[in-house]
Amino acid sequence: MKSVLDEAFRTYGRVLDMDASEFLTEVQKLPAAPQGQVLYEASIPALEQTKLFLKFMDEVYGGMPVEFGCCHGFNDKLNGLEYHRDSEINIAGTDMILMVGHRWDIDYSDNSYNTDRVEAFFVPMGTVVELYATTLHYAPCGVEGKEFRSGVILPEGTNEHLEVEPEAKGEGGMLFAVNKWLLVHPESGERGRVGLLKGKNLTVGDFK
Repeated sequence: MKSVLDEAFRTYGRVLDMDASEFLTEVQKLPAAPQGQVLYEASIPALEQTKLFLKFMDEVYGGMPVEFGCCHGFNDKLNGLEYHRDSEINIAGTDMILMVGHRWDIDYSDNSYNTDRVEAFFVPMGTVVELYATTLHYAPCGVEGKEFRSGVILPEGTNEHLEVEPEAKGEGGMLFAVNKWLLVHPESGERGRVGLLKGKNLTVGDFK
């Protein structure tokens, strides 16, 4: 298991030197997710009223409107990989693990990606991580079966329902939601406009 603090993470993203204490305080107020479930809320008012939210909007995203939400729950599997047209910021509200890959390894002839290219990185609690637009990622995993909690900052409107759907061919066949291109493993049960993850549906245990 590698760490986001290792040199090996540099092609996927970078660790930002930011104080996440405001987020750590607020995220502990969320009720626990049901066992075995992962929850995601794109925009949480309490998080968007923090000074940290303004810092992300004004400095990290250069004045773009952004949303500040949270993904949390119980997970130890890959299940899927997504990408956006921009960086995504994650804040580790607990120790957690990210499984990531490179977008340039997608086979766009059939919108597939082989999971043997995936790497896993440990993210210590309180760490603020930028995942580049070229980085495939999905819901984090917990450590030792515990619930993970991750702040998620993205351009406003990301992950909302598509009002107009382009023709489902080429990359458009993976456009699952606004600014969200998605590939899933058959075991995930997800259907719709998605690409295919080939190979094993990796678990945290595969990287120990």
